[in-house]
This record gives sequence, C-alpha cells and structure tokens, in this order.
Amino acid sequence: MKLRDLTNDQRRLADKFFNGIPSAYPSSPSSKLSPTSAPPHHLLLRNSQSSNEHHFQNQRLNNKGSCAEINQTNKFSKVINRNYLYQYLATLSGSLSVLSCGINLGWTSPYLPQILNGTYPDIVMTPTEGSWCAVMPLIATPIGALIGALLVDKMGRKLTTLLMAPYTFLMFIFLAFVNNVMIICLIRFVIGIVEGVLYTTLPMYLGEISSPAIRGILNASVGFGALLGTLLINILGFYYPIFTSSLICSLIPLIHLFTFMWMPESPYYLIKRNRNEEAREVLKTLRGTQDVDEEMVLLCQAVARQELVKKAKFTELFTVKSNLQAVFIFSILCMTRKFSGNNPFLFYTAKIFQTAEGSLDPRLSVIIFLSIQIVTAMIALYLLDRLGRRPIIMISTAVCIVTLAITGTYFFFKEQIPSYVANLGWLPITVLTLYIIFYNIGLELSPIVYVGELFPTNVKAIALGFAETFSAINSIITAKLFHFLTDSHGMYLPFWIFSACCAVGLVFIVKFVPETKNKTLEEIQSDLMKKSKKLDL
Repeated sequence: MKLRDLTNDQRRLADKFFNGIPSAYPSSPSSKLSPTSAPPHHLLLRNSQSSNEHHFQNQRLNNKGSCAEINQTNKFSKVINRNYLYQYLATLSGSLSVLSCGINLGWTSPYLPQILNGTYPDIVMTPTEGSWCAVMPLIATPIGALIGALLVDKMGRKLTTLLMAPYTFLMFIFLAFVNNVMIICLIRFVIGIVEGVLYTTLPMYLGEISSPAIRGILNASVGFGALLGTLLINILGFYYPIFTSSLICSLIPLIHLFTFMWMPESPYYLIKRNRNEEAREVLKTLRGTQDVDEEMVLLCQAVARQELVKKAKFTELFTVKSNLQAVFIFSILCMTRKFSGNNPFLFYTAKIFQTAEGSLDPRLSVIIFLSIQIVTAMIALYLLDRLGRRPIIMISTAVCIVTLAITGTYFFFKEQIPSYVANLGWLPITVLTLYIIFYNIGLELSPIVYVGELFPTNVKAIALGFAETFSAINSIITAKLFHFLTDSHGMYLPFWIFSACCAVGLVFIVKFVPETKNKTLEEIQSDLMKKSKKLDL
C-alpha cells in the first residue's frame, strides 16, 4: 500500500503527528514529489516485516525489498557512518545499567560459598537461605518488567532507564555494610526489579535510535552487558571482600547516570507525545544531517499505525489458535533452555568447580568458563541468521545432552568411587566448556529470537510479558531443583536430570519448532495458521 492509498482515517491520524510536513504525501501540492511519480521505495507503506512496530521506520530502510539505501549517494553513506558514533555512545552508556544487573545475578557464585563456609562470620546463612538468596533476582524480574511496561510510554525510554541508576547505586552501598541475610536478599530483590525494568526499556530505546546496519549489534549489547557483569563480579569476588567489591560496583551506576543523562530521548517517543520539533532535532543529531523529513514521515507513520491497531487482551494468547501454537513453540524452547541448567551453573559456578577439584584453580576455571560464554554469544549472533535456527538449536541441544551426561557421570564416580577419576581432574572444565560453547550458540538466544518472530504485532507486548514471567518461573524451579538435588543426592544427579530434560526437549524441537530464517512475519503467521488448521483436522 502506498502513501496515496491511505484511508481518510489513517490520513487524519497520521496528520496529527506530521506537524507541518505536508510534503510527505505525493498528492500534496507542496510535496517535493511529483503527484504522478512513484514515491521512493523506502516511502512505501506495506505490511511491516519488523518484529516490533516500535522500530518500523528503521526496519523499512533495512528491508530486503528496499533498494533506496543501495541507491543513496556517498554523502548519505558518510552520514550513516557518522551516526554510529552517537549511537555507540548511547549504547555504551546504556549498557552500563545492565552491567550492574549481571553483577547482581552472578553475585552468589563467588560469595555464597564463602558465606556458607564461614569466611564472613557476621553473616549467618543456612544452605536453604542461600538458595533463596540466589533466586531473588528471578522472582523480582517479572515485577520489574510490568513496571517498565507502565513507565516506558509515560516517562519515556531515556528517563525510565536513567531513574534505575540511583536505586542500583544505593543497593550496592547498602550491600557493602549489611550483614543480615534478609536485607541481603531484599537488596538482590530490588536490583532484580531494576533488571526487569531495564530489559523492557533499554532494548526499546536502542532499537528506536539505531541505524538498521548496526541495530542487531546494539541490541545484543544488552545481553553482553549482563554477561560482562557476571564475569566482573566473579573476578572481584575471588580477590576482594564484599565491602570492597560492593563499593567498586557502586561506581558503575554513577558512571551510567552521569553519561546517559546527556544522551537523547527516543525520537519515536517524542513524536508520540506530539513533541515533533524536539524529535526533529534529535534526529538531526543522531543522523548528522539537517535533512530528516523523510525519516520523520516514517516515524509518524509508525505512530499512526500503532494508534489504529486494536490492543489485544491477554486471553488472545491462548484463544487464537495461531497464537496458542506460538506459545507452545516458545514454551518448548524456553523449557529446554532453562532445564539445560544454565541458571544454576550461573549461580553456583564456583561451587561446581570447587567440587570437581580439577587440575586448575577453581577461580581460574570460573573466569575461563565465563569468558568463553561471552565470546560464543557473539558467534551465535552470526550463525543464527546464516545457518538457520533449527539446525543450530538441534546441534546445540544434542551437545548439551552429551556434555551434561558426561559431567554427571564424572561427579558420580568422584563421589562413589573416587579412584576411578583420580587422574581426570581436567575433565569437568573441558566438558563444561564444550557445554557452554554449544549452549550459547543455540539454546541461549533461540527463545529470544523466536518470541520476536512468532507473535503478531497486536499481541507482541503481551507475549513479551508472558515470556519474561514464564522464563523466570522456570529459572526459579531449576535453581531450587539444583540446590535440593545437590544437597540430598550429590552433584551428579542434577546433571543427569538436566541431560534427560534436554533429550526430551530435542524430540519436541525436531517435531514442532519451525525454521523462520529469511521468512517475513506474514509468512510465519501463515505457516502457524496452516499448522493450527491441521491440528483441528
């Protein structure tokens, strides 16, 4: 559908946001385009192939059907290159916020064993209390996601993200001085709420300010920030006491606060609030040019289209058959991912390697393990779009089955017949390194990718909330299960159970999870509807 084909209602609603850009319409007398000429290809209003209508204007420029970007002059290419500086700065500053969340998630890995073995005599904690302390951020994250969803359109993406910094700073300061178990759990709970808010607002902000060519990298920085935070707290935790590491970590939200405050608000949000001139100035800054009329048109179209879309109810996730099919596929991927044991390994990394008593220092093993996780997560971004989702996920799951089974067998013999594995101290770090490499290549990112592709636009926000809650529930179950089985039976049993869960998950993945590589959202929805009809028959 072209711009000239807009309905009267769509025109009136779009005009509300255009704020003095009549040249956007080819039929307008003042238009820069001839009424008889076809508009530039990137001004066509067609069904969005974006996974998020928030990013419509940028997705259109990056669409495979669009030839406008290819035909731009060298001057425009230079403008895009200059844009990268502002966008990278905003991303770097914004990612400092999730760095703090990664620190909170990984805090139990170095410090929980130290607290339980009496390194901190003022902190009296039982193993059961320790297991609850570990899962506190997971319990709080869905609450934060709900708060973020409520605030992001009222206060803006930038301000909502920015307001999380003082809370995080105060929590780290409190953590440096307290020795009460309940207060420590409360601190981790509050930062978990902050995490939920940030995982709702920051990806939205980065998607709305970024150029198409680097949007994937910028959005991926959210996950990398959390991984780096986990690595950082493990390094600090092995060499510094809680007091020192907490004060060091408190500097991160301060740096985030005093750098991110200078970053621009999302132009999309500004237009939604009828602050069009302010949005125009932000676009000029981000794009490095005075000529932003065309992008303003695309932004306004995105806002207008959203206003016309009827908001879906939560029940439509389960009453509309194609949505229910999408929920089923996501649930398979999410449960396979969580029951591969990644969250318990994150919380108890140091404990696992200490129990293994390998040839390497457990502290060095943890650092190597987490560093490899960061590198392989970067590789995964490259592979998913080139080799396809299904083969990568199936290979990833198959390797997880084998490596978890081998690790469980090692711990079984170590606990039952130690002499059998006396010379195999190298085995746990080697096998678990293979596990984390293949886990990150497939299972880690697959639910995130599919949740953006399987659900139509009108239920996407609801689906994201459901996904965050469902994921958190599964994380809590696996973390508590790991703790219970380790205490009651030994380290080997949870590894065997996680291996068996991956085996069951692989069967469901092979049978039910579709390939979505190079498919538009419309094609994916069509496939889901066809499968739903077959199930009825």
